[in-house]
Amino acid sequence: MSDLLAVPQEAEPADAGSARATSSSPPSAHGQAELNATEGRNATEGRNATEGVPYSAAPHGERPLDRLSARLKRHKVTRIGIEFLDRCADIHLKDLVIDDMDDHRGASILGRRVVNFGSDSFLGLDRDERVQKAIVEALPRWGTHNGASRAFSSVALSEEVERRLAQWLGVEDTLIFPSVTLANAGLIPALAAKGDLLVVDRQSHDSIHQGTRIAQANGARVVELHPCRGEVLDALLAAEGGQGSLVAVDGVYSMTGKVPPLAELEEATRRHGGTLYVDDAHGTGVVGPRGRGAASVALPSLRSILQVGSLSKGFSCLGAYVTCHPELKRILKIRSSTFIFGGPVPPPYLAAILAVLDILDSDEGDELLAELRALVERLTGGLRALDLIVGGGVAPIVSVQIGDIEDTFAAGKWLFDRGYYVQSATYPAVGISEGLIRIQVNANHPPAAIDGLVAAFAELKQAFKLPAASAQRPRAIP
Repeated sequence: MSDLLAVPQEAEPADAGSARATSSSPPSAHGQAELNATEGRNATEGRNATEGVPYSAAPHGERPLDRLSARLKRHKVTRIGIEFLDRCADIHLKDLVIDDMDDHRGASILGRRVVNFGSDSFLGLDRDERVQKAIVEALPRWGTHNGASRAFSSVALSEEVERRLAQWLGVEDTLIFPSVTLANAGLIPALAAKGDLLVVDRQSHDSIHQGTRIAQANGARVVELHPCRGEVLDALLAAEGGQGSLVAVDGVYSMTGKVPPLAELEEATRRHGGTLYVDDAHGTGVVGPRGRGAASVALPSLRSILQVGSLSKGFSCLGAYVTCHPELKRILKIRSSTFIFGGPVPPPYLAAILAVLDILDSDEGDELLAELRALVERLTGGLRALDLIVGGGVAPIVSVQIGDIEDTFAAGKWLFDRGYYVQSATYPAVGISEGLIRIQVNANHPPAAIDGLVAAFAELKQAFKLPAASAQRPRAIP
């Protein structure tokens, strides 16, 4: 059984200041006078801090946040990460600032005009006038925020969106959360209580693992699933006792764009009396009939599972949802802390979600999805013709394997210098020697931009000696 909480902690160096603070010996009269004087100075310095004078209450004039930063940097993972980013500062392309964007994914980054293949607004609806208009027109009536936890009250738009989402997905009901991350962090502990079995795909999104840690701390039994295959899950549930279990997986893997065998997983879960929980954030709006997600392709109905979907990404709005029925919805409102304390989706974005649903659930939406899928096929076909190791293509996330971390950073920078911004995905997002270039295709990418990126990869392959698909043993990118 996997213990996801058992992360070894490094011993912290002794802190003289902390030792003095915990001493039980009373100060001498002289020492007490010094202490009183020091407290007076600190109080004055604390007041002066509001006037622009640096706060210096910590020993040796060191600011408390400096001490905190120094302590955190002593942790091995943090220290290595900072050292690596510093060493690769010219090539890693992280923490960027985009200065402007246009309707065709042109963007200005680091003083260079590039085509942005790093946007997850897959359908380009962030630039759609109807979606923008819905936000603007909702402002006079609803304001920028509804000003209360949904445990107390919800604007009427919330219930309308939940009803419309359920209608679009063909389920009984839905419940909206502020984001997919908050949905996973609140739903998984709500669904897997003390003593319950929680099975988690090792390759699933970090937010699933964050929710799993909370559930485990509350007493859930956690078992890791790897590899994510139906027969492996079937054997695991038989051994562990799957009645009442929750099995949490991704619908589309966020880094590679690959899709797990959801039909096999659902069948095994149902056979052992459990419930399949699918984080379909990267498939929402873009995979399956009318964009209903990867699970809608694999399963005859979404009513037998819990599907979590994103209302940002393909929707280009804000928030998340989980499928349910009315009784379960009421229970989740009580049991999910992030629904109660996470804050609501602002009303103008709820109006925008309704506008997106009008588009998706129409012939126009079908045409938009067909255009997006044609661009994805154009890209994957071009890259595979170069004999590169290509992952994904069901969703508009496509990956090209590079390998070494620094080589992956350098490859991403090489493409950037030629006018194409892609994302260099490295450990811990993927395996330590399985760095990849992550490309996100949008419906408003011009076909010429796709062709230009493929041509740039042809040059990149020669410059970097990228691994060839024909030379590999058959295997899937994790």
